[in-house]
Amino acid sequence: MKFIKNKFSSLVAVVLLSSTLFLVQCQQKTIIEGVGDLYVLYDENEGYRILAAGSDGELLDTLLYTSLKSLWFRYIAADEQTEVTFDFRLHDKKKHRKEERFSVPWIPEKLLVVSDLHGRLDAFVALLKGNGVIDDRLHWRYGKNQLIFIGDILDRGRDDNGIAWLLYKLQEEAWQAGGKVVFIPGNHEDLVLKNDLRYVNKEHLEFAEKTGVSYSDLYGPNTVLGHWIRSSDLIWVVGEDLFVHAGLSTVMVENDYSIEEINQLGKQFIGYSTKEKKELHPRNELLFGRYGPLWYRGLVFDTERYPPISSEDLDIVLQYYKVKRIIVGHSEVKEIEQRYDGRVFAVNVKHYRNYPTDSTAALLIKRDSTFAVTYTGKKTLPRLYPPSG
Repeated sequence: MKFIKNKFSSLVAVVLLSSTLFLVQCQQKTIIEGVGDLYVLYDENEGYRILAAGSDGELLDTLLYTSLKSLWFRYIAADEQTEVTFDFRLHDKKKHRKEERFSVPWIPEKLLVVSDLHGRLDAFVALLKGNGVIDDRLHWRYGKNQLIFIGDILDRGRDDNGIAWLLYKLQEEAWQAGGKVVFIPGNHEDLVLKNDLRYVNKEHLEFAEKTGVSYSDLYGPNTVLGHWIRSSDLIWVVGEDLFVHAGLSTVMVENDYSIEEINQLGKQFIGYSTKEKKELHPRNELLFGRYGPLWYRGLVFDTERYPPISSEDLDIVLQYYKVKRIIVGHSEVKEIEQRYDGRVFAVNVKHYRNYPTDSTAALLIKRDSTFAVTYTGKKTLPRLYPPSG
């Protein structure tokens, strides 16, 4: 393991570690590269501890004190079939922004909804390019429109860390352009944060072992991405559309869980162990359980274990939360679907299967219409479920 400690006033020189170039001096900025694994931890002295993987397996472990203006990061995809590289900077935590509520009453001209990428950075970039959200250099070009990601960046795929950083980067660029990127955590974010690592790609675990830091701590509250995830709402509302990872059941209504409370408890307790959640707040057991927004499957599944919500009960949920539609991920469907006469839209497709065939991958909501879109931007009506006829 290599360790460097630098106290910067402006730029550092080029630093070579073994055969891997981690720090690059380029046009008055310092770029730190990471291949598949790139983590930034806040140092207690207001610096940054950076852990990054090189293309040859080398590890960078460095502590930096420098201006955010000169410090850049470069994520390089680790999956052999994913040719994606992008640069980004850290958000300025001191920048003043008007605090936002969980909803906005106005509807943008276009709103793209995607979920459950699970590390398929190649599919995500193709989807964003094909639908005009980003340009060829992976910069925001969606103007004042919105991108909503409804959970499950993490686990399974090799480049889930890259998807997190890309969303993080685009969130800032969208804000600068008057648009918006919303990230809603899913159950797999909660699993990783609470150290349930059964679905984590083994190469991430091997990297964490090299660092001497547990994988869940690489997304801990004292890290940039861990703080970002924990600061995200579990529910977002645009106009009369509600966005949530898994769904909402009548159990939430019967126990008077408001959106404000769900988001507040979500931010406070996501990542705690199941036992700690129950001990720390009496409302957590239901909220983080099978009928809550991270796990409920009744809006999509129809099985003995996961019985479907009735049309009447769905209306009760919609009326309670003052919306007309719920858009969910979590439960897999073959194509983007509309259910319950268009009151529910399911957007969790199998991207590893749909991407090669350019099948539907996301939901596009426009002011007067709603479409399922493919990775290349082809539009079709969301599939009806159950099929008519």
